[in-house]
Amino acid sequence: MASVVRRSGHPNPAESDPPVLGGRLPVAGHLPRLLMNPLGFLSSLPKEHEVTTVFIGGRPIYFLTSHRLVRALLTGESGAFTRGLVFEKAAKVFGQGLIVSDGEQHRRNRRLIQPAFQQHKIEHYVDIMRSVVEKRAGTWTAGQPLKLNSETHETAVEILTRTLFRSDLADRAADNVKRAFPGIVAGIAAQALYPYPWMEKLPLPVNRRYDRSAARFHDVVKAVIAEQRKNPAQDDSLLGTLISARDQDDVLSEAQLRDEAVTMLIAGAETVSTTLAWFFHELAHHPEVEQRLVDELRTRLGDRPISFQDFRKLPYTAAAINEAVRLHHPNWFLSRRAVSAVTLGGHRIPAGGEVAFSPSTMNRDPEVFDHPLRFNPDRWLDGRTDDLPRSAYMPFGVGKHKCVGDTYALAELTVSIACIARRWTLTHQPGSHVREVPWTTVQPAGLIMVAQPRRGA
Repeated sequence: MASVVRRSGHPNPAESDPPVLGGRLPVAGHLPRLLMNPLGFLSSLPKEHEVTTVFIGGRPIYFLTSHRLVRALLTGESGAFTRGLVFEKAAKVFGQGLIVSDGEQHRRNRRLIQPAFQQHKIEHYVDIMRSVVEKRAGTWTAGQPLKLNSETHETAVEILTRTLFRSDLADRAADNVKRAFPGIVAGIAAQALYPYPWMEKLPLPVNRRYDRSAARFHDVVKAVIAEQRKNPAQDDSLLGTLISARDQDDVLSEAQLRDEAVTMLIAGAETVSTTLAWFFHELAHHPEVEQRLVDELRTRLGDRPISFQDFRKLPYTAAAINEAVRLHHPNWFLSRRAVSAVTLGGHRIPAGGEVAFSPSTMNRDPEVFDHPLRFNPDRWLDGRTDDLPRSAYMPFGVGKHKCVGDTYALAELTVSIACIARRWTLTHQPGSHVREVPWTTVQPAGLIMVAQPRRGA
């Protein structure tokens, strides 16, 4: 189980050697809070102490509460840190995809993959995104209650399968991917939080389902790769771009293609769908924001479908997306592992030490953002955040592991919002209670919304 130990503050300048973090204290009052309300517990870690040591089982986790130290961790000396605990547990599914790999392999794969996300590719994907969202939203009926996080997740999976795979293979792949998703998500979350590694080998239902789901996911992706290789001509899908990607004589192997496709499907669907669900949750609570957003969409787009070229014409929509990502960042727990003993911001981390941080709680720091729990898109307009330190807001990470699909994700969010908000008003079902549940992403549990046609749509 988890327990909290001595909080290490700023180092004593009189000491010639930075302090090693450690030491135990009784934790009877803290353990229930950590288990029942992880985000609340992480938010409570004292900001005056940049590093807090937390034990999960017998393993110390060095939690960073300073955005300055987090940026130093992510952009510091190459090779000082590897990916860490969370990504290690996810490797059963992701293999050595970009989200897990490190070092030279990560640099090489990133170099081969980046062309798939160039602007002209995103322009093509936007058409597919719009088609999927319009089709799915077109099946809603007036007064229909929607489990919105499930709806946005299925939409995101369909968008990814239709952009990742060739169109004639996407339908079959989408169905199999959707069936495997719940077992994978539950397995990653459970195994990352097990206090002891041996628990992964227990014949628990969550472990067995995780193994089956991961195997199914890999089989589906391998089969699609084999089919697409048979007819590579005029294949403008994401996978087709990866198959043809080369740097001189260097190409992605079959295993690498599988790992990158799986990474895109899981990481892309989880993060975007969660953000989109939280976006409409906030929109329903802020009718003045909703009205301004809809007015901008109607004024700038009229009745025509949204295109990639329209994005720059929608500053308020972009600000609202930025605010949703800030207030509801999907990643509540990320980690790195020290390769050898290293000093981070004056604190000595031992070799093998796990260093963790929470983007979700960092983005709600009152020392950085005024009224941080308030959904306020205006904070991103008229240069109001120009004076923020670069470390204060890192929605897609920074440094060598910055998300390679950031432009794709923003395009998917923008297209989905434009298609849905112009056509539907979403309100909370009476009696529903929405709460944050940290899983692989911070899920809006209990989010049931009712769809009504928008006037004038």
